[in-house]
Amino acid sequence: MRKMLKKTVVTAVLASTVIGLTGCGTSGVFSGTLSGKTGSSTKITYDGNLLDADVFDKTEKIESIIDNYYYNDIDDDTIREGIYKGIMESLDDPYAQYYTKEEYAKLQEDDSGEYAGIGVTVSKDEDTGYVRAVNILEGAPAEKVDIQPDDIIVQIDDHEITTDDDLDYLVSLIRGDAGTDVTLKIYRERDKAYHDVTITREIVEYSTVSSFMIDDKIGYVRITQFIDNTDELFQKAVEELKNEGMQALMIDVRSDPGGMLTTVVNICDYLLPEGTIVSIKDKTGKVVDEYKSTDDEYLDMPMVVLTNEYSASASEILTSALKEFGAATVVGKNTYGKGIVQSVIPLGDGTAIKLTTQKYFTHDDNDIHKKGVAPDIEVDLPDDYTYEDFQGKNDSQYQKGIEVLKEKLK
Repeated sequence: MRKMLKKTVVTAVLASTVIGLTGCGTSGVFSGTLSGKTGSSTKITYDGNLLDADVFDKTEKIESIIDNYYYNDIDDDTIREGIYKGIMESLDDPYAQYYTKEEYAKLQEDDSGEYAGIGVTVSKDEDTGYVRAVNILEGAPAEKVDIQPDDIIVQIDDHEITTDDDLDYLVSLIRGDAGTDVTLKIYRERDKAYHDVTITREIVEYSTVSSFMIDDKIGYVRITQFIDNTDELFQKAVEELKNEGMQALMIDVRSDPGGMLTTVVNICDYLLPEGTIVSIKDKTGKVVDEYKSTDDEYLDMPMVVLTNEYSASASEILTSALKEFGAATVVGKNTYGKGIVQSVIPLGDGTAIKLTTQKYFTHDDNDIHKKGVAPDIEVDLPDDYTYEDFQGKNDSQYQKGIEVLKEKLK
C-alpha cells in the first residue's frame, strides 16, 4: 500500500485550511501607529488605501456620538470586535468570517473522528441560509430523537440561526461536553411544522465509511465525510470487499458535505491510474497546487458513484475525477457546486479570519463552482421517498446504480 499524503485540510462545508501569519506588522496586512489618546478615544493614523485618514476621522466621529448620546452602556472590546466582523462581512464572500478568541478556540476541534456531540452532519445553503441535517450517524445520540436528514435547523439552544452565521461556528455550538444537552428547533418541510428536540451529547466515534456486499459480485461503500482517517477506512473497506469476491463497486457520496483535500486525493490515487486529480488556482489564475494520482495501483473494475444536490466540495473532487478519468458512471443528481477554497488565518492574538483564497479545477480543468458535477444518468427520488427508504427498493438512485453495474458486468 502506498504511503499516505500528508494530511491537509482545505475546506468543505465543515473544514478549513489554517495558514500561519507571524503578525500583522510583518505580514503586510496592516501597519499603523497609535499617535495619541484624548479622553476615551484613541487617535490612529494610517498610511494606506483602505484605512485612510477619512475612515479614521469618520470612525472617531461615530465613537464620539456614541460616547455622548448612546443611552445604554457600551463595551469597548465588543465594539472593536464588531469593527473586525464588519470588515469581513463587507466582502462579497458568504464564507468570510472574523472569529473572536472564544469562537476560534471552539473551532479547533480535532478531525480525527472522535468528538463530543450528537452525530449529525449539517450543510448550509449559502443562497437561502438554511442549515440542513444531511446525515444521522448510526448509533449516535441524534438517532434516538426525532431528527431526520433534510430537516432544517433554525435554532440551537437560544441562538436563532441567521444567514450571516458561519457554519463552522454553528457546528461548534452543537458540539459540547459529553453529558450536556443541546436543544435544536427543527423545521420539517414535508410536515410544514416546527418542533424542538433535546439531545444529550456523547463521545461520538465518527466512522465515516460503511460497506457491504449488495450481491455476490457488487460491493457498496458509503462515505459520509472526508476526515483524517477516511482514506484509510475506505481502502480497508474496498480490500475487504475484494476478498469477498467483489467485481464491481458502488461509491455513495450522497449528502456528503466534503472535508479534507488530501484525504480525497488519497482515495482518488487508490482508485485511479496516473493523472491530475485536481488543481488549485489563485485569483490570478496561477496554479498554486496540483494533486496527481500515481501509477502504483488503481482499482480496475466497473464503478458507479451516487450523488445528490448535497454532495459538495471533496465529494465533488472524487466524483469529477472518477467521471473525467472515465473510471465510473455518475448516477443521481447534480452536485452542490462548491469549488472554492477557504483559509483560516490566525491573527497572532488568539483570533482569526476566514476567507475564500483559491478555487479548484477538475481533471479536465473544469470550474464547477456554483455549477456542480452533472450525473451521467440523472435519477430523481420518488415523491414518497423517506429516510427509511435509504438503500431500499424505493431508493431509485441506489437501484439504478445496481442496474448500471450489472449491465457493466455482462
